Amino acid sequence: MNDAYVMTHTGKMFNPFHPDENLICIEDIAHALSMQCRYNGHLKKFYSVAEHSIDVALVLKKLGLPAKTQLLGLLHDAGEAYLSDVPAPVKKYLPDFKNLEDNLSSTIIRKLHPLFRDLSVNDFFFVNLIDKDISIIEARKLLGEAEWNSVETIFDTKNLDYMFFRISSEVAEKIFKKVYRSLLEEIAHEQTRN
Repeated sequence: MNDAYVMTHTGKMFNPFHPDENLICIEDIAHALSMQCRYNGHLKKFYSVAEHSIDVALVLKKLGLPAKTQLLGLLHDAGEAYLSDVPAPVKKYLPDFKNLEDNLSSTIIRKLHPLFRDLSVNDFFFVNLIDKDISIIEARKLLGEAEWNSVETIFDTKNLDYMFFRISSEVAEKIFKKVYRSLLEEIAHEQTRN
């Protein structure tokens, strides 16, 4: 495991088993997630993990949740930039992978989220809830409605038609970084007001 390095977009040698916070950067995460397709690529059209993450953050904003929760939503799949993903039905049988992913995700959030110490169980709860709902909507629109229409969502999703523009990887990467920086600014402003 000590020699399990992956080279990142910016040329860093990163070991997911021993994640070094100093090597984590939003540029690598935004780029890698913009190049990875959701659902293991089994979609009608390309839809990136970056776009999914942006959508999670936007829905959290639409629900009136604070910027710290929105930022957690944007970063919730950031570990996939270094590990890729394993489909959820398979991942549940791979506890070692899940532990690796959780450790990496914690390290990323610690590095890139200025309020990581202030994140509560509620922040994670809402991000997980929205992530699941959006995954159901994605499946309906991008895999096939018939198989997914019977699956319930928690929130009213009729107003989410603006999602799934299926933007290019380049655009998704730019928007991901822009949303990240915008949320950092919003968090900084909230902190100075308090």
